[in-house]
Amino acid sequence: MVDPLPCLLRCRKKLAGLSRTKQKNILISILILTAGVGLFFYSFLEMPAYAQTGDKKMVINPETIDPLNKIGKGMVIKKNPDEISCKDGVYNQKETVANAKISEMLDGSPMEAMVEALNKRENEVASYLVAIAKKESDWGKHSPKKAGRECYNYWGYRGKEDTTDSGYSCFDSPSHAVEVVGDRIERLIDSRIDTPAKMVVWKCGSNCEAAGGQAAANKWISDVASYYNKLQG
Repeated sequence: MVDPLPCLLRCRKKLAGLSRTKQKNILISILILTAGVGLFFYSFLEMPAYAQTGDKKMVINPETIDPLNKIGKGMVIKKNPDEISCKDGVYNQKETVANAKISEMLDGSPMEAMVEALNKRENEVASYLVAIAKKESDWGKHSPKKAGRECYNYWGYRGKEDTTDSGYSCFDSPSHAVEVVGDRIERLIDSRIDTPAKMVVWKCGSNCEAAGGQAAANKWISDVASYYNKLQG
């Protein structure tokens, strides 16, 4: 703000020759003018501060109006109606349906204990695990044991795991069984053994005639395909 005192001192000598009334009027006018100029500059200098304060108040965090911060990068419906894409991955509606079918299909059977592990596998792998287990053990009702202990081997799988006297793998738990046998089926699928007709190598190996004949192989294919298709459809 402008200090009026220097101005008053400079003007004092010039006012000496005037009457006191005129001196008083002139001094009052100078004071008013000086105060007005000071107020003008004070307001002008303060305007940026108010403007900056206003700008800060107008800054709005997107999360305030959109807590999930979905604008521009959230849930996106893909062209394929069976897929919903999210930032952290892709959730396939078909897999959700298949998981529900698996739970319903295995309800009440010994293999029901494997539902959680099965739902973690890809849909195609889980479908073959269920379909082959139905054919080989009726979902665990007829399966190998070792020293009276359940081996959770519902597929007639012969591997290097703690084997029985008959050569069947004996697994530590339902999840262990799904992991080992599921990995084997996944490798077959990756090798394009990806239909029930091709998957018959599970029963026959390289020679179906030596493993019960072609009629038995055809029956195996038909039975496995029946449950596989139910889970894929």
